[in-house]
This record gives sequence, C-alpha cells and structure tokens, in this order.
Amino acid sequence: MAAYKFPEVYPTIRDNTGVVVDNAVTSVGYVGESEFGPVFKPTLCTGLQNFVDQFGKLNSRYGYAGYSLAVAAETISQHYFVRVVPVGDPEQSEEERKNNASWAAATIMKKDASVDAPASNGYWYEEITAATNARDAGLDSGLFAADDTDSAFMVVANNPNNRKFFITVADSTINENRAYPVSASTVLEINHGEDESSYDDDTTTVTVTVPSTGFADALVDDQIVVSRMQNNALNGVWTISAINIDGDRGIAKISYIVNGRQEEAGDANARVGMYPHNDETTFSVSVMEKVGRVITTLETFSYCTLYPAQDNFGASTFIEDVINGSSNYIQVFVNKNIVNDTDVIVPKFATGVEMTGGQSGTWDDISQKYTALINAWDLFKDRSQLSVNLLVNSGYVLKDNVSYQAKMLEVAEARRDCFCLFDCPMTETDPDDLIDWRRNIQGMNTYRAAVSAPWIKTYDSVQGRANFIMCPSAYIAKIMGAYNPWEAPAGLNRGILTAATVSPTGLTQNYDETTGGILYTDNQINCIIRNAGVGYANWGQRTLQQKPSALDRINVARTVIYIETVLRDAARWKIFENNTPYNRMQVELQFSAFLDTILSQDGISAYRVVCDNSNNPQQVIANNQMRVDVVLVPTYCAEYILLTSTVTNNIANVNVSVNAQ
Repeated sequence: MAAYKFPEVYPTIRDNTGVVVDNAVTSVGYVGESEFGPVFKPTLCTGLQNFVDQFGKLNSRYGYAGYSLAVAAETISQHYFVRVVPVGDPEQSEEERKNNASWAAATIMKKDASVDAPASNGYWYEEITAATNARDAGLDSGLFAADDTDSAFMVVANNPNNRKFFITVADSTINENRAYPVSASTVLEINHGEDESSYDDDTTTVTVTVPSTGFADALVDDQIVVSRMQNNALNGVWTISAINIDGDRGIAKISYIVNGRQEEAGDANARVGMYPHNDETTFSVSVMEKVGRVITTLETFSYCTLYPAQDNFGASTFIEDVINGSSNYIQVFVNKNIVNDTDVIVPKFATGVEMTGGQSGTWDDISQKYTALINAWDLFKDRSQLSVNLLVNSGYVLKDNVSYQAKMLEVAEARRDCFCLFDCPMTETDPDDLIDWRRNIQGMNTYRAAVSAPWIKTYDSVQGRANFIMCPSAYIAKIMGAYNPWEAPAGLNRGILTAATVSPTGLTQNYDETTGGILYTDNQINCIIRNAGVGYANWGQRTLQQKPSALDRINVARTVIYIETVLRDAARWKIFENNTPYNRMQVELQFSAFLDTILSQDGISAYRVVCDNSNNPQQVIANNQMRVDVVLVPTYCAEYILLTSTVTNNIANVNVSVNAQ
C-alpha cells in the first residue's frame, strides 16, 4: 500500500467495463482424402483456392470432403481439413506394405563425398515419425547407416505424394557487398593432355584482376568465390593456384584452375570474394516443383549451416532449426555420423536433386480406410487448439457403418461447442430402407447433430461432369454459414441450395408430402425437396433428438450451443478471482449485456441470469465455486401454418377462433 504523505489528489482508474466477447465466426472441420498435402494434421484453409494450393485439385476419387469445403467456402472463410492416407502396420513386410503411402526423399552429400548420392525409395510413416522423435531428443535419426560418413543431410517431403519436387543447395557464404569487382578482362590459359585430340584431361587456368588493398592479406585457406561471370563454369568456390600482387599499381592477379576447356568470358560486373573460414560457411536450400515443363521455386532458406551457429540476430542457422516447422513442403535430418567430426561439414552444392520414392498409397479394404478416418477426428477434440463449431460428414457413411458419424458426435460432445451435419447412405434411396437405417442402424438420439436426405444430383464444374452426385451436408453447412445460429437453415428464404462448384440439378429421390412427413416428424430426417420455380431447398430443421422439446430444432440447439460457448469463454476471466458480491454482480451484468444483443435480434424470447447469494451460499463459496444460472426462453419457428378460409354471406357473423394443435 502506498504511503501518502503530501496532501494531494491521487487518481486511480478502475476498469469495470469487462464485456463478453462474441467471436461468432463459423468454422468447419472435415476429415477426408485429397490429392496431396499434409497428413494427420488439422490444416487451416481460408477458401477453395487455398485448399487447392495445399491439398490439390478437387476429384471424386478422393471422396467428397474437398467438394464439401468448396461448397461451404462460399459463405464460410475458415475451414480445418485433416488429410488421411494409408500408413499400414509397422509389422507388415515390405511386400505387404507396397500399397501404403511413402514419403519422398533425397540425400545431399557432403562437399568431399567419395560416393554418389543414393537413390531414394521413400520412407514409411513410422520411419519418419521415429526419425523426427529421435531428432527432437537429440539422437541419431536412424535414417543413415552407421558407417555413412558421406551423407550430409536428408530431405524428406512433409507429405506423401508424387509431386515432382527438386532440391537445390547453393553456397550463400559470400555477400557481394564485401566482394571486389574484377577490374580487368579475364585471362584464360588452356592446358591439355598429351593427346591434343582428347580434352578429357584439359584444365583452364583463369586469372582475374582485382584491387589488392587489404585483399591478399585476408585470403583464407587460399580460397576465393567468383560470381557473376558470363561463363557460368568460371563461377564458384576455387582454390588459388597463384597470386601476383603489384603494389605500385594497386592490383592483385589471382589465378585458379577450372576443369575442362573453357572459352574466354570476361565481365566487368563479375565479383571476387574472400571465402571465409569453414566455421563461417553457409548455404541455401531451395524447394522447386516441376509442373509440366515449368519449374517453380516454392521456397528458399538462406544462410543454413550443418553445425550449431547463430546469425547476427541471434537466430539459429542450424539447418534443422531453419527448415523444420517452417517449410510447407520438406523437413530435413542431419547425419550425426559426420557432424560430430572435428572438421566443419559443408554440403555438396547441387542443382535440381529430385526427391523420389513418394506415393500416396491405396487402401487395401474399406474398413481400413474408415478406421483411419475415424481416428483422425480425435485431432479435433482439444477445443483449446482448434476453433470449430460445425463438423461436416462429407459423405463418409455406409449402410452398415456409422462409426464415422459416431466419432464426429463424440468430438462434438467432448468440445460442447460443435454441431454435426450428417449424410444418409447414398445407397438408401427407398424411403423404407432409409427409415430402417435411421431407426435400427444409426439410431442416434442427440440435439448436437442433424441428418439430411436425399443426395443431390449436380453439375461438377471442376471435372465438367453433368451427372455428379453430391452429399447434402455441404449445402446445409453453406446455409448455416450465411445466417445466425438462431435462424433456421431451411425454407424458401434461407434454405435454397446453390453452389458454383457443384450446382444442384436434381435429387436422387423425390419425397411426397406423406413420405416426407414420416421421414421428418417421425424419424428426424430433414428432407431436400424441389420447389417449382424456386429450386432445391432444405425443407426441415430437426435435430436427432427423439424426445419432443425445444432442442429438437436446429435453430434452438445451435443457439443454446452458441450461447453456452460464448458465456463459458467469458467466465474463464473470473477463474482465480475473489468470489465477492461485486464480482458476482459483474458476471450478471456482463452476461446480461451479451444476451440483450441476442434478444434484440430475436435469437431468444427472454432470459434471466442469476449469480448472487441465492445460488452462491457460503458453502458453495467455501468450496471455491461460483454458480451462474442462465435461463433461456428460445425463439420458435413456424413450421406448420394452419390456414382456414371461411365462406359467408355476412362478415359481421364471422368469429375467429384459435385452436391449439
């Protein structure tokens, strides 16, 4: 406590303006297959093009998850996609695993390697995982033979695919700002073997002239770096064969030897630099991709080292620290068989080393695929790591296998902030079969999910196919993304199905009023219908809750989930705060201010927040608890309009009565 001795006014500002933050951003989660991209990792996609850049083009051979994202992305900007590939069983033989995914790789040799780089056959998932864990633990990765002292490091793709990746390793040691300009024409003296008709043993002595001031005395290990020569063969790191300093003229003539017969190529823009000590040697790594005949550089990492070092900003230059976790395409493993040597290791500079041995694999059977897809949903369970509030089925459902949907619901119930959009099996086009599936196979009873039928005939603008069949969950997600949670995603005002990528052109099954009523009211299946002159519309908003209550409607269920999520996040700011009447009053005021905004938008009809002595007696407070009771009166939608027309001769005799239905 401050000691106030001098009479004065000592102002203090107390912030009582805490508000409930409304982060009402619709975010969708998907698990599925794709052409390429990261595996078993929730990856943020901000739109269709961003998905294509990271996971490849849309193609039904990879399922409907990509198409689902493409449809929903027209109203939703935040999507998390987990790609699944077959990784197989580590106990399987190599022959048994031939259809499993493998990660492409390439080996970069050290500068003075005595052997050529080995060809890569790719690596299995658990091999890369084990190597990553070993690297993180500071151990040998296990990817190199114990007697391998020629490999500098290995480059491995971040994902299994057949994309044509190439790696270029170049010297980045010399900064041209400290290099000297060539001040005279380059002189070449050609030396050849005894048989002048054969040039196999030819060498060329090259002499360049540079200013001598301070240069010759600073030469290290008799090496120089030559750059920007018109003849590329004369560029590189060279050992000096002779040096002649003319102090009177202030020049130094430096000679070096190049293998092979060269043509003269002087260049006034060329540079000669002093090659530094080995412990200052750095190199750059570039990732390139060849598509057709075009080679594009995807990313470059400059000033890397094969030994622990830091740059001028204190950042590590060790290649594993520079690339791993930062690259979108590769990770690297340094060969610790050589980095522990006393000599500093420099990689062999190479252009266009192809990464080979990668393939995405094929599933041996459908059950293996569904097991992998189901397990991948566990990556969404941690609410603190991923912000999603819609989980989309993307067509992964079979008549006898709803475990994919069961896992989605498990995730939603664990997070408590998600709503699941399910599809019916494509095969169940007969209403009786669909009802049997819903009652006796799927049989879920929850307000955190909804199922829709039938599947939708579309025109696939990506592949140019007119008879494409698309799952309905994607269209429902798109509708939900365009409106508030308390607005029903159905009807002619909000429920019309549209999508640029896969535009609805028909339905796999048409339901009449009787059949639709049985599906909707008795079995909680939301129907897609055709409305003449308007198009195809979602004509229902039932959740899978079988008990009649307000939560058997999507708009109410999503509103309750949304409000609970926002208030739960807001309440976290009161954890470890004193449980005083003042703080409890602040909770009431903040929660009420937020709910007033929902009330003003017809999201709820009424509410009440209680956080005072009535629900926080001394015993509750002594248990380090604060109780907050929130009572909500939902807003109901009109789903059945009862229209009565009366024909009469005298309007004065007409009485209007309301009959409860």
